[in-house]
Amino acid sequence: MTDNYSIHGDSVTEVHDIPMSIINRPIPSQLDREKVDHMKQILQTPGKENELTPIDVHHVTYKGEDYYFAFGGCHRWEASKELGNEFIRAKLIETPPSVIRVYMGSSSPFKEDE
Repeated sequence: MTDNYSIHGDSVTEVHDIPMSIINRPIPSQLDREKVDHMKQILQTPGKENELTPIDVHHVTYKGEDYYFAFGGCHRWEASKELGNEFIRAKLIETPPSVIRVYMGSSSPFKEDE
């Protein structure tokens, strides 16, 4: 679990502890219970928590407001949530509203570009 590659965040080097409460996860997760439990073990082992790849969080600024979306990282998210963590390690990906519209279609909160 030391592979820190991600499609969107590969070029982003800075990792943040992001409050889980501000991140929208619009796509329901399909979870492998064993994988979640393994990640929980890693998160609970002092000094090992940074072995898990940070999730990619898309940061959108729209009409002066900040929005945060995560479409992947469902096992890391679930492990952190089950452990009661308030924060999750993440790479912030600056994303235009139009890209979120591609992901979410008519469910996107962004109806026009700014």
